[in-house]
Amino acid sequence: MKKVRSLLCILLALSMVLLFCACAKDGGTEDTPDTTGKPATAAPTEKPEEKPEEKPGEEPGETPAGPVEEVVSKDTYVIHTVEDYYNRPKQIQKGTEVTLICTDVPSHVPWNAVSEGWLTTNIYESLLYLHLGDTSDIRGQIAESWKYSDDYLTWTFQIRDGIKFTDGTDCDAAAVKKAWDFYNEASPASFTNLNIVSWEATGDMELTVKLKAPCSYFETAMTRLFVLSPTALELNGINDNKSAIGTGPYMIDDYTSGVGFVLKANPDYYFEEKMPNIETIKFSIIKDENTKMMALLNGDIDGYQFSSVESYYNLKDNGYDGTIIQNYGNANPFFFNAKTVPEFEIFEVRQAFVRFIDLEAINRLMYDDMGLIQNSLWTVGSSGDVPFDGFYYDPDEGLELMASVGVDPKSMSFAAKIIDSSGDLFVTIAGQLAKVGVTMEVEPLEPEANFTFLMNGDWTITAGNSGYADSSPYGPWTFILRPEHLIKEVWSDIYDPELYQKMLDTYDKMVSALTWDEMLVNCRQLTTYLQEDYGAMNGIQAPWFAAFDKSLKCLVFASENHFQQLFYMYKEV
Repeated sequence: MKKVRSLLCILLALSMVLLFCACAKDGGTEDTPDTTGKPATAAPTEKPEEKPEEKPGEEPGETPAGPVEEVVSKDTYVIHTVEDYYNRPKQIQKGTEVTLICTDVPSHVPWNAVSEGWLTTNIYESLLYLHLGDTSDIRGQIAESWKYSDDYLTWTFQIRDGIKFTDGTDCDAAAVKKAWDFYNEASPASFTNLNIVSWEATGDMELTVKLKAPCSYFETAMTRLFVLSPTALELNGINDNKSAIGTGPYMIDDYTSGVGFVLKANPDYYFEEKMPNIETIKFSIIKDENTKMMALLNGDIDGYQFSSVESYYNLKDNGYDGTIIQNYGNANPFFFNAKTVPEFEIFEVRQAFVRFIDLEAINRLMYDDMGLIQNSLWTVGSSGDVPFDGFYYDPDEGLELMASVGVDPKSMSFAAKIIDSSGDLFVTIAGQLAKVGVTMEVEPLEPEANFTFLMNGDWTITAGNSGYADSSPYGPWTFILRPEHLIKEVWSDIYDPELYQKMLDTYDKMVSALTWDEMLVNCRQLTTYLQEDYGAMNGIQAPWFAAFDKSLKCLVFASENHFQQLFYMYKEV
């Protein structure tokens, strides 16, 4: 494989993602990390009459948090070996210190730091959690067990005894109730989007949650609804960093704006499965890619994540002997706007543009063939992923399609206005279109102006993914489908109202589904409608990398967002 010495870097033109997508039809949204991953199967998939098999000593519908019996290395996680996991110390390694890289996070409370999961997932916990990130293995965290009613509207959680926040206060049912009261004040959509209407402490260690309608991914979403110390929130308020007190394996020991964080292992942590090992983890804020790489090579830092193919090769060329992990980032599907380009109202023209764009050439040029070309709009394994054989490069066929509807490619001229960081991608596409006679000028915009431009629907072609997540499995559709959605990217209402109505009806079925499986059928049907209509086309998952000192073991990441699970990491001594 040839080595690329200059990286043409892509950021998403559309990077708006959410913490909990709308489960109700009113569809409010909130920002969260852009995500990709395997479809969750842990939310209830049974019809009400098909309740889980009861076990001795369990109430109907109860789900116990079982011990670790078997660990299998999943595609959704990067972990050295299963043996590394089993052999982790399961206790704090006194005196150990690791230095990593982070971005600045001025606000540390989860509702203001939703995209910074590397911080929030290590200092906060939820009622439930994904064991090793496996969405088919949801276990109790703050809650040791839970059950639900036949209609999925009442959920009862038994709070684990003996848990304390890192300020020393008790985490019981009343504390969870008060914490969520504050959370709701700061971010009401986090509850209403899950159809939650009430939460009450119905016993010292029992919390009862009521929904106005079933939410097909409720259990999975419960792994991301964090619990903070109500004492700290009462004392400091919902936007003060002094309120950043959780029950997690780590706590914030120090923060200096623009400089970095110091996290300390929680000495009183209660849960063996996530027992922290490294005592002190320092996060330095370094923005320049070359400075990051040199810091790693010089031993000033112990590891960092990056997306630069050039950095990957430079580490190799300089004899870096640590662990280098290679994975993929987010997919970037392309959307065609029939509102601003009249020719896009014609099916054959949209199909022809798919034939004109050579993703393999883009992958070679920009990623040295290290990206992953999608065969669907959405990332492989994500909720809406539907493989489609209609995405392929064939400019001659594209020209025939254009001719069949009497459209001369040379008559098409429009501007693609995009953020600066995605300019190289669109310059490449413009060159490909020019070969068949289409003129597409590239006009970079500042990010602030670009977002307004996108919201107004004044763009022509975009490349971006508003994100699937296991806690928000139909995330993109809550942004792009309906006229009132944040950034409308589906324009079949202009040229095929009947199809558009089918999509709206399917959307309603999806968001009102009782079970995960029912939701998934409709979610994938939406993808099928859009793909077969060529309202959008597939993109490329850009490569993603991480490099770590060879002494560090059990390097675990969720591949849908690459949030590092610090509590699994340990030093081999």
